[in-house]
Amino acid sequence: MSTPVTYRDLLIDRYRLVYDWVPPGTSRILDVGCGNALFTQWLRDRAGAVYGVDHNPRNCRLGKHDYPELHLAASAAEHLPFPDNHFDTVICSDTIEHTDDDQASVEELLRVLRPGGTLVITVPQGGLFGWLDGENLVNGLFELVRRLRLPKPGGGRVLQRFRFRPHRHYSVGRVRTMVGERASLEAISQGGLFLYPFCYLLEKIAESFFGRDLVTADYRWLRRLRDWDFRHQYGPLAFNLAVRFRKWDEG
Repeated sequence: MSTPVTYRDLLIDRYRLVYDWVPPGTSRILDVGCGNALFTQWLRDRAGAVYGVDHNPRNCRLGKHDYPELHLAASAAEHLPFPDNHFDTVICSDTIEHTDDDQASVEELLRVLRPGGTLVITVPQGGLFGWLDGENLVNGLFELVRRLRLPKPGGGRVLQRFRFRPHRHYSVGRVRTMVGERASLEAISQGGLFLYPFCYLLEKIAESFFGRDLVTADYRWLRRLRDWDFRHQYGPLAFNLAVRFRKWDEG
């Protein structure tokens, strides 16, 4: 399946924020969960050297082909292939919620970040409409069907190879707890209330069950409305959470 339009739009919104939060004078920057580096390459004019890791080797190959000046490697967030205190800025956008071990992943982000460096994390927040998460609702339905072990024509059971991994949601307090006392919280963004999860759910249903795109690039008015919604701050009610930390200097 192709990446839903609504999800791509959300990534763009979040990455604009991430881009603005990268401090000037950054020498080395790491993007953890970089995918095919489509957004990572935005950082080329914000740092002297841009690194990225993704758990999917195919994504890294595509990124290396399209952006050969980037330093990309296939790696899980829980085991980053870099020495301690190596980066001025570490970004982890829309990744922590997908990892096998989110705490171990945060430990690694802090390990490779130099003292005084900047850490930026974006995640879905367990806000007022967190229950509308399209990934969890649609995939949860598939998981229910799998557990029913319904027979399918030709033998076997429906969706027996399907594996449901819940899309985790976070609060500011939860992220601060994972980071602990090793970094100070500098900034919080809690934008977007209802439009993103609602539109994404509709699009996910249309794609999964009807094989068609519900939201297309022609819906410019909807994009503008979603952009406004994302920029508006709703506090703990918001669907999106971004936090920026500064790692304490050693000693």
